[in-house]
Amino acid sequence: MSIREAISLALGSLKTAKMRSMLTLLGIIIGIASVITIMTLGHALKTQTFGSLAAFGASDLSVSVTQRSEAAEEEQNYFNEAVADPDSLITEAQVEALREHFGPQISGVGIGNPSYQRGEVHRLSSIGASLAAKDQKVSLAPVNADFLWMNSVDIEAGRPILEQDLSEERHVAVISPEVSDALFEGDANAALGSEIEFTAEGESQVFNVVGVAKKAKQGLLVGSMETASVYIPYALLPAEVDSDSGVLTPDAYSSISVRVAGTGDSNQLKQDIQSYFDQLYESNDDYRVKVSDFGSELESVNSVLNSISMVVAAIGGISLLVGGIGVMNVMLITVTERTREIGVRKALGARRRDIKWQFVIEAMIIGLVGGMIGVVIGSVFGMIGAQLLGTFVFPPLGVVLVSLLFSLATGLFFGYYPAAKAARLNPIDALRYE
Repeated sequence: MSIREAISLALGSLKTAKMRSMLTLLGIIIGIASVITIMTLGHALKTQTFGSLAAFGASDLSVSVTQRSEAAEEEQNYFNEAVADPDSLITEAQVEALREHFGPQISGVGIGNPSYQRGEVHRLSSIGASLAAKDQKVSLAPVNADFLWMNSVDIEAGRPILEQDLSEERHVAVISPEVSDALFEGDANAALGSEIEFTAEGESQVFNVVGVAKKAKQGLLVGSMETASVYIPYALLPAEVDSDSGVLTPDAYSSISVRVAGTGDSNQLKQDIQSYFDQLYESNDDYRVKVSDFGSELESVNSVLNSISMVVAAIGGISLLVGGIGVMNVMLITVTERTREIGVRKALGARRRDIKWQFVIEAMIIGLVGGMIGVVIGSVFGMIGAQLLGTFVFPPLGVVLVSLLFSLATGLFFGYYPAAKAARLNPIDALRYE
């Protein structure tokens, strides 16, 4: 018997007993649909999570001044250390030289202290008087021009901090949406051009609002880390301010962030920047520069998300076992019902392997049809769920192919025993069967 004949007989059998065939397919459909839906949602969740982490600079390189010691050189630090020596800080000239040296390999260098000082901000009236009813506790954040876009601080109205603001030491500010809501009742356009007064430890500074940031999107696992903030040019930072972070100056920094351009090799750039600063700090006996990233941590997050998806998909795949048992049960019934047909085929010269091949292919066709329907249903539900999560994705192609192959394997595995039973039937006994 040719494969074409076997497939034709299998499809004819499915059409003859539609209700029974549908009930047989149901277990496989539910199992495959569950797996596809879960893996699509897992893919969406992973895409959203890594997108949120990247927005917070998780994929950037952190370049920090650290104390020179054997323990510090082996340890990976993610938080800025206190630097007591101002001569050991990364200077503005060094940052510019870094940009020129690596050129197109770097798309941005972020400089900022997002929680430099806590205080209270007031909205000033047109005559300079404070509106007492309008105030908000905020964090003052001295930043450079690259910091905002590198940390996904998008502008809803106005403009961001510019290089000219730093070079000319302009008293301008970009406020977060929380500050806009508190001081201007959420009216971003009303905030533009207004003056605000920041007060902390008895000292005040007045800034002109040039931009209002958008509300950050929240992910399912990584929520918004946005707080009430006032972003000002880093150049306005008072020189040599003693704080928990050591010495801070408007033209030297204890740490910077470097964004790798496009699809560049992050690991190679990390090594090159490390070598670059090792040469610059070769004569410094107390401090060195450590270049680090979150590569291993991101891999751990990826591994955890993959494990969760696989475990949940395996639970959903239990219904495939139920569906396979259903295939076996129906195929046994089919063999019993078609005993006389098997006897006639054997009497006309059909061999055992022809009979076995016929019923194996029929079982595989049942599995494949169920798998295809399950893939369609699972894909639809998965994409709808992903859209509700806020990140539209298509089902992973690899998962779809594996699911179809698995449904075929289910039909083969659970259909082999009924097929072997049909092949072993004695032609005379089969012809006598009533």
